[in-house]
Formats: sequence, structure tokens, C-alpha cells
Amino acid sequence: MNKIPAFVAVDLETTGLEFEKDEIIEVALVRFENGAPVDSVDYLVRPESAKLRPFIESLTGISNEDIAGAEDFASLAGKISAFVGDMPLVAHNAMFDSRFLKNALEKVGIPFNNPVWDSLTLSRIAYQDVPNHRLDTLTQVLNIERSRAHRALPDAEACGKLFVMAYEKIASLDPWLLGALTRIASCSDWKLLFGESTEGEIAEPALALRAGDTPAGALAASKAPRVDAFFKEGGLLSKTMENFKARPNQQEFASCVERNLYKGGICVLEAPTGSGKSLAYLVAAANKAVSGERVVISTATHALQEQLIGHDIPQIAPLYDGKLKASVLKGRDNYLCVRKLMEILNAPATLLLPEERDSFMALLPWAVTTEKGDIGECNSFSCARNRVLWSKLSSTAASCVGESCKYHAVCPALKAKREAMASNLLLVNHSLFLADLALDFALLPTYEHVVFDEAHRLPELSNQSFGRTVSFFRFRNVAKTLVPPKGTTGGIVPELENRIPVENEAARSECTQLAADIGEAEKAIHRFFMKIGKKLSKQKVGKGDLIYRNGIAADFDADPKNVIDQFALVQDRAKSLMELVAGLPSIGGLLKDFSGRMEELKRYATDFEFLVKAGREGWVFYMEEPFNPHTIKIHAVPLRSGDIWKEKFYPWVKSATFTSATLAVQGDLSYYAQRMGMSELEQKRPFLKAFGEAFASDERRTVQVARYLPKPSLPEFGDALNNTLVQVLPEVEENTMVLFTSISAMMKAQAALAPEFAAKGKLLLCQHVDGSLDGLIAMFRKSRGACLLGCQSLWEGVDFPGDALKLLVVTKLPFPNPSDPLVAGISADLKAKGENVFKSYYIPEAYMELRQGLGRLLRTESDSGKVLILDNRVVTEAYGKTFARIWNMKHVTANSVDDVKKFVK
Repeated sequence: MNKIPAFVAVDLETTGLEFEKDEIIEVALVRFENGAPVDSVDYLVRPESAKLRPFIESLTGISNEDIAGAEDFASLAGKISAFVGDMPLVAHNAMFDSRFLKNALEKVGIPFNNPVWDSLTLSRIAYQDVPNHRLDTLTQVLNIERSRAHRALPDAEACGKLFVMAYEKIASLDPWLLGALTRIASCSDWKLLFGESTEGEIAEPALALRAGDTPAGALAASKAPRVDAFFKEGGLLSKTMENFKARPNQQEFASCVERNLYKGGICVLEAPTGSGKSLAYLVAAANKAVSGERVVISTATHALQEQLIGHDIPQIAPLYDGKLKASVLKGRDNYLCVRKLMEILNAPATLLLPEERDSFMALLPWAVTTEKGDIGECNSFSCARNRVLWSKLSSTAASCVGESCKYHAVCPALKAKREAMASNLLLVNHSLFLADLALDFALLPTYEHVVFDEAHRLPELSNQSFGRTVSFFRFRNVAKTLVPPKGTTGGIVPELENRIPVENEAARSECTQLAADIGEAEKAIHRFFMKIGKKLSKQKVGKGDLIYRNGIAADFDADPKNVIDQFALVQDRAKSLMELVAGLPSIGGLLKDFSGRMEELKRYATDFEFLVKAGREGWVFYMEEPFNPHTIKIHAVPLRSGDIWKEKFYPWVKSATFTSATLAVQGDLSYYAQRMGMSELEQKRPFLKAFGEAFASDERRTVQVARYLPKPSLPEFGDALNNTLVQVLPEVEENTMVLFTSISAMMKAQAALAPEFAAKGKLLLCQHVDGSLDGLIAMFRKSRGACLLGCQSLWEGVDFPGDALKLLVVTKLPFPNPSDPLVAGISADLKAKGENVFKSYYIPEAYMELRQGLGRLLRTESDSGKVLILDNRVVTEAYGKTFARIWNMKHVTANSVDDVKKFVK
């Protein structure tokens, strides 16, 4: 690497995250020479528009009074530009700071073309083992002195020091890795730092991956004690688990699972949070596993899977004398393909887009040091933000060259599959399990028994897994790996053309024509979606109007024929190309990658035809996001996904156990059984049991229901609701979360509450307004007296133990939205069968969702708090008693806002 040159570290504070409408309120610049800070400036900036939101004041420590007398940016721009000069700019998450600064400077006529280096990228390369790469975390882990977080000058200096430390660590890396990084850096601003790259084929790396063991034959059989020997007072668990206490409910739960595993059948068990159900089913499953029959445990969340494999299983494993063989299997695309990695390293200019280089560099140290090749291990890389890039690196069946691959012996995906084959207790997530079910059991090794934890998620996930979706960007994300977007170079097709000998003119010509055909297909599908979008934008439509039954052409006047024809042309051209280059040794792996991408386009074409034709009995076809043609999605979802379970799963599995803390409606599990296709089984009739609470919640949770507000169906409800929130919430001294059923209602409440919270200097956080959900949750947990407004994802799956949450406000009963296309489709289906839709569908769905929401308040036996329900239907409608039974009818009624004020104090 080159000697580190002089640079300027920058940090900005802004009024928000949107480049077009938000403004800079502070600029701090620190000049570094020879790796040390030598000069700095710090300017507060008066924005042109509105006052700072309380969230920004709290986050930055800058008040409206601080900036009232500051200069505007136009007055400071010349000083800022002069300080920076032509030196490289360094920032943490540099895309944000450099873009804000560039936009602001160019608005006042000062061009900005300096090289930009990101300390975030360098830290991701250098420090692979930190939990995250936020500046706050890195300064703590690396002991970088910083006087005050979230102020520009201390952050800028810390950013510069981090950059120097990361640079020095990278300079000492293994020579192969440093050479690989230099090769990727060669076509970017990083070249100034990393230096010149060597040409030619890169040498083979020394990988940490090792060849996997040969899979075992038949699973060895062994007899384990009954579960009561584990859970009784002084039993087996008390010998391996510190502070283990025998609990009758836990033992009974384990016995139910054991009975189902040994007798065979289906059971649905509800057990509340804190009852120890995961340990209970785990012991029963382990006992069956060591008897010689494989048991699969499927969960919805990564956190629970990690708890089982990292904590619970190690605690019980010693009791089985090495006979319990547990492993985790993820979808194949979670694992690195070393061949693809090497393909990119040998042709980065064509196989990487410019915006992918930083993320690829951050991934490289992990790629050569990982022993498992599971991308979930890599803290330096986000699959969510780099889906297309990871698809270029991940293992897939369609792109696998099999035993002819030089890395076959160390292939992480095949090793994980071999370990799964050798295990008797296999952990998977619901998505992989459902994908296996949809593909007729092509993904998982043979198993006899399944335990589903977090089973309340299965109906919704089944709809997603068994349904079909197409969008413009689903096509484009595949297409741009083959032929990058206009204005950029590279892609698999141009790289194929580069490697085909010049004398094979026919094949090279076919590459050129295929690139053009893919471009035409993209234009065709873009026009198709634009036509739908324009038609919808001319008419006022609600969600219910987005359902179509007779096909796209009939219902939306958008003819899909040109798209289908263009797809066919691309497939024919690709087939012709593969025939022309078959057998060329220099392109074998790349050709397989090409073939895999064409398989993806073929699946897209199949789904597209299915969706545009519609008219399929038992399915609902609908649009999503109609007012932005580029983001329109077309969906098809089976109305009764339980029928697929009934047909494909229940008849042959020996036993299946479904469990969660929220499956029952008023203690009755039949609604869940019906949704999952169990209720009409002629054989294997399900055993249903709801266990009582592990600890009495009524003593630790008090509930009030507001009677005085209008019904939520009335137009005046919104204003009345917000009036109550404004009068009550700013006075609450403890942490409060308010749950909404719609984003629009939440946004209106935020607008009403913001001035009141600002006046009191209190923290108000709002989902979709104040940054990422993870960031909001972390800030809320650390704060006291804060208020968090949320919807959708905050109704479940988030824990706020202790005094992190003391008041939970539910603004409306969470009934399904009748205008939602899937809800409308299910409702129409039930109505056609003569059922009372409200009673048989709306109430059970709202009941289970409300239980999930209330579950945010009490997570442990020591938690306590208050619940405020602002939907008067709980006490004014006959069906309200159904919901009140969640808290055993133990609530007080508020007849005025004063009653609410007294309650929350």
C-alpha cells in the first residue's frame, strides 16, 4: 500500500436523511498529515427552512437556539472549500456526508470532485470481528478518544483516527489478501491509497475452509430416558444446568411433545412466554433423535435458532454421551461459492459494478478466513443491502459445476449438507422449510419428525412461500448481472465474449446480440409496468381495486404479449450461445454462472405468465404500490395455503408439533388448526392444548379502556385520538410505546405530538420518520421518559425488558384491513361458503395480533406496566368481551381524558 497521504476528515450534522429536502446544520473538518490531526474547523450552519425536530436536537445536541445566530451555508461555503482544497475527503459512511456536502457546495456554484474515502469500508476490511461498524462501537472497541458523540468535530476527528488505524492494520495483512484488495481498488478512488495492481490470473488463496467429513450411514439408535426424568426435581437437567428449577407446566409440555413424537400425529401447543417451552420440546426432540429418527426443529427468527444451537443444545448435549448430533442448515444461497469468488477476482472490471467494489473489499478477509462459508457469520457485509452482489458470490444449484469444480472438496454449501445428513437433530428456519415443501422435499435430508416453534408466523409465511411475485426490479437485478445498466461496462455476457476466441465469430456475435435482446426485454417489461402505472394514476383506486381476476390485459389494458415474446427470444438466443461455446475450457465456470442466471430469468418468465393470465381458482391476484410504476409488484397468493400443508405434508410425516406463545383465540386453538389445514384431516386429527400462564400477569399489568372517544370508524376519531395523545403522553415520565394499525394514522399523531415533546425537551421517536428501526429500538431502550410510535413490525418480535417499557398504548384494535387484497380475497372466499366473515376471520386475526402487541410489555416474570386501549369497541360492542378476556376482563374504564391522565401517572 502507498504511504498514507494528507486528507481531510469530515462529519456533518443535518436536519434529516433526505438529500433533496434536508439541510446541513454543522460542518466539522479535520486535516490529517502523516496520520495525525494538524488543523480543524467547526461551523454551525443556519438552515433556510423549518426548525429542528426534537429527535434531531436530541440526537445531535444542537438546539434551535444554537443555530439561530449562525451563518447560512452560502456564507460558509468558500471557507469550507478552501480548507479542503484538493485533498481526499474521509468520512464514516462517506456516501452520506460527501453527497450532502457536494450538493450544498454545487448549489452555491462551487464544484466538488475530490477523491472520497470511506472509513466505514476500511474498518469493515480491517476489523471483521466487531459486532457492528458504527462509529460509536468502533471508538469504544478501539479505545479512540472522543469527547462527545454525535457532535461533528469529535466525530470527524474520531473518524480520521479510525481511518489511520484501519489503514495501518490493512497494510500488515497477508500478502495475498492485500494483493486481492489492491486489484479491486485499482478502478476506484481507493487506487490512490492501495497502489498499483498486478495483472494476470490471481494466485490461489490459502483458505481456512476444510474438506467436510463423509456423511454417515443410517443414524445410530440409542434409548434415552423419558422426559420426566429430565424435568423432575433433582432430575437430569439439574445436573447440567445451573439454577434449574422443576416446573410442572414445563414437564407436562415436554410430555405432550414426547407423546406426539412417539405415537405419531399432529399437535398444537400454546405456552406463554417464560414457560420454558423451548427447552421442553428440545429435550423431547433430542430423545427421539438419538433413537435413530431425524427430528427437524424449525424457527421463524435467527435469534431463536442461535439460542437453541449456541446455548440450549450445548447444555443438554452432555446428557447423551455424544449420541446427539445437532447441526444448522440454511438455504444454499447463504453459503459462499469459492469458484465465483475467484471468477470475480480475475475479472473485477467486468464482473463488479462500481458501487459494489467497497462491499466486495469488505467481504474478502472473511472469505479467506471463514471455516463455514456462511455469510451470516460476516459482520462486515450486509446481504440485505447487497443482494445483487451476494447473488454473484453465493452457491446455487443452477450455477454449481459439481465434482469438476476445483473447490468441490471445500464447498461450504456441500459441507453444510453433509453435516445435515450426518445429524439427527437439524435446525432450520421456516423459510427454508417452506421452500423445501414447495419444491417437493428437494432441499432437506429425509426426516421423520418436525417441531415448529414461533408457529404463529407459519400462515403468513406460507402465503409468501407458496405465492408468486414479479416486479420490474426482480427482472432488472438479474439482467444487470448479465448486462450492466446503460453507462457502465462489464457483466457476464461481455466477459464471456472477452474469453471466446476471436476466430469463433458466430459465438462472439451471439453474445453481442444477446446483450441487445436482454436490453430489449428490460425495455419491454419497463413499458408494461409503466402502462399499468399510468392507467392507475389517472383513476382514484383503493387497495380493493387492485385485485384482478380476468388477466392483466382484460382488467388493466396492458398487453403482456410483447414481454412474453421478448423473454422467449432471450431464452432461444441463450440456448444458441451455449451450444456454440460448449466445451471451451476457458469459460466453463463462467458459462455455468450464465446458465444459472438464465434459469432465474426462465423462472421469472414462468411466474410472469402465471400472474398476467390470472383466472386461477383458489388464488387472489393483485397489485402493490400502484402509484410508482417502477416499484409496482404483481402478486398471486393461494387463499387457502393450509390446503397445501394438508396435501403435501401431513399425510406422510410421522409427527409434527406446532408451538408458540400466541396461537389460541380465547383459549381455543381450532382457528389456527383450520388456517393450517389440520381441521379437516380424516387421519392424524390434531391434539390441541393451550397451557396456562407461567406467571400471573394480571397482578403486574393494569389495563384501562377509553370509553369516551368516538368509534374508530367515524371520521372524527383521528382528531379525537390525537387530542388525547397530545394531552397525555408528554406528561408521562416513563418509557411509552404507542402501536398504530396504519402508517398514515401514526404520521398524523407524530405531527401532532412533535411540538409538545419539543417544548418539554423530551424524546419522541417515530418509525418511518426517525431512521432505521434497529436504531430507534436501541435509542428507546437506552432512554427514559421517551415515547416510541410504531406500527406493523413493532407489534411483535421486539423485547423491552424491565423499565425499558412501562406504558403500552394501543390506538385501535388490529383488525385486518378489508381493502387489503389478500384480506378481501379470503373474505370473499369465506362469504361464498356462507360463513360470518367478521366472526370467523376478522375477530380471530385481530385477537391474535392484539395478544402479540400486548406481549411487548411483559417478557419476564419481573416485568410490569400499564396498557391503555383507546378503542372504545372493547367496552361498547358485544364482541369487545372477546378481546377483554386477554386480560381476564380486569380493566378500568376511562370516561374522560382526565381519567386517562390519572391512570398513566
